[in-house]
Order: sequence, then structure tokens, then C-alpha cells
Amino acid sequence: MIIKKPIKDFDLSFIDTEFTGVGLEHELIEIAVIRVNSFNFSVLDEWEAKIKPQHIELAQEEALKINGYNEKDWENAMEPKEALEKFLEKVDGSMLVGHNLSNDWFYICKALLENNLAPTFFYKNIDTFSLAWQKLRNDKNIKTLSLGELTRYFGITREKPHSALDDARTAYKVFLKLIDVNGQ
Repeated sequence: MIIKKPIKDFDLSFIDTEFTGVGLEHELIEIAVIRVNSFNFSVLDEWEAKIKPQHIELAQEEALKINGYNEKDWENAMEPKEALEKFLEKVDGSMLVGHNLSNDWFYICKALLENNLAPTFFYKNIDTFSLAWQKLRNDKNIKTLSLGELTRYFGITREKPHSALDDARTAYKVFLKLIDVNGQ
């Protein structure tokens, strides 16, 4: 996708995903987007979806435990292609932002390829882990730069860690702290 507009004009889409493990055989089971205006960082839209796993038998038990997967909560989950089409609609023409974004980016791109879908988001992205490393790497109170550690450091409350929507919201709040918007 070729987009001809200044980089500062892209809305930011804070995203997070949950998946069934960390191998090539694993898949997305949850995805969320918090789209914000790039000029004032106000929230424009929030969206989340649970995605029906196609190969739950390949899932890592530990991954399912971490992200809270259970059949009851996923009984009305969206089919992968339907969820991805809605995701692409939500992030259309925006730049993706997330914490440790490479994992989410990989599973999103893998799922798009498997469903014959093309990205609608800008190919550049922002990772809050990298921003935190640059700003906080010499702070003696910081050890791992995990999302959990950064929330403690900044005093951010998490409602449901390891759920896609809560982690996308948390990445957004951490981002605002890291760039020190309005002295937050």
C-alpha cells in the first residue's frame, strides 16, 4: 500500500493480540485496536474480537492459561477472516503501535497471508518497548521493560492483563507517559 501523506498525519492504532503459542503453527485468538488521533492523541475508536481457533489442538497449554482461553468465552468468537477484515477496516490508513510489537506484527501478517488479505495499515510502526528502552534504560528502578513493569513504574492500573483490549489500552497509556503528553 502506497500512502502519500506526511508521517505526522497518520492516526495511531494501538493494537494487541493474543495467540495460542509462540511457534509458527500457532494462531491469533484475540485482537484489539485503540485508534487515536495523531494530533491530540484522543481516542477515536475501540474494538476487540475473540477469534475462533482453527487448530486448538496445537495450542500451548501455558499460552492458553496466560490469555484466559476457554471454550465458553470463545463460543461466539468470530471466524478468522471475518475478524481480520474488521481489524483491517479499523486500522485502515493508520500506523500500528504496540508493546513488543514484533510478536503481534508477526501473527497479524501471518493470519493476513493465510486468509488472502492485504494490510491496510502503514508499513511503519511504533513500539513502546523501544521508546521505553530509549527513555528508561538507565533508570535503576527498571529491569525488564515489560508492559507489567512499565505499568507499575508509571502507576497505571490494568483491568485484565493479557487480554487484547486491556493490553492495547495499557500500551496507549504507557505511550502517553513515555512521550510525556501534557505532563502525564
